[in-house]
Amino acid sequence: MTPAWRLAACALVVAMHAAPAVAQMPPAGAPPAGAPLEIVARDGIEWDRENLRYVARGAARVTQADRTIEADTLTAYYRQGGSGGTEIYRYAAAGNVRITSSTQRAVADAGVYDVDSGIVTLTGTTMKITTAAQEITARDSLEFWEPRQMAVARGNALVVTSDGRRIGADTLAAYFVQAAAPRPAATSGARKPPPRQAQPDTAAPGNRSLDRVEAFGNAIITTANETAQGDKGQYNATTGIATLTGNVKLTRGRNQAAGDVLELNLNNGLYKLSCRPGTGSSCVRGLFVPERRGEGPVRR
Repeated sequence: MTPAWRLAACALVVAMHAAPAVAQMPPAGAPPAGAPLEIVARDGIEWDRENLRYVARGAARVTQADRTIEADTLTAYYRQGGSGGTEIYRYAAAGNVRITSSTQRAVADAGVYDVDSGIVTLTGTTMKITTAAQEITARDSLEFWEPRQMAVARGNALVVTSDGRRIGADTLAAYFVQAAAPRPAATSGARKPPPRQAQPDTAAPGNRSLDRVEAFGNAIITTANETAQGDKGQYNATTGIATLTGNVKLTRGRNQAAGDVLELNLNNGLYKLSCRPGTGSSCVRGLFVPERRGEGPVRR
């Protein structure tokens, strides 16, 4: 059996010019093709040739372009590329896992990144993905699907937006989009500057924004003014409209309303409760508590 070789140096730089698959590192976008990949560890790096892997131990870190994976132990599995080079196809991280880019940060106890599929799976007791405008947490697992720009949270899943809206469920799927760059202010009488040449995406913080959230099982949406519950639901971050179906309940202060389907505009507080087709209108019901003297108004 060929022994694993422990490198004397604590840093290993691998040039992956013949491995474009390696130039995709979670959680947000692919570094330039051919960018070198650096592995650093405090307690040493093992090059296990027989099992085709590198094992970095002790404050281990893998960096490529602006993407970084850190953990107590990091294992990178590689294979022979088609043009004679090597390509890393899988990362496994254990202990104090942190995955960062210029747009997102993920933390967990353990994580696996499959380069071929572009999916990172986080597990453990503490799992969180944070962007400039929202935070996603889960109890059982938390996945980020790079090709689809989607995060899947399982078990007590929760999305918290920067404006305080909370979307929770047994399972959540959050979809992101590329945010449009702000347009420069127009100036009257000034000469127009020459057109700028197209520049590559620099992945500036906040350039990915939440598009929508799908909630499955015990869906609940809360704001400072109301709480809406249902069996499942959707939230559109662009319009601010949430739709819940199945055993729906809306609570505002002491007021409550219930039905089969709820459409709630979180921007202006307007809502519509209805029944499933064919069930009539008897499913919609409400309890409205009159305002008492000296108390503030109750929103309707």
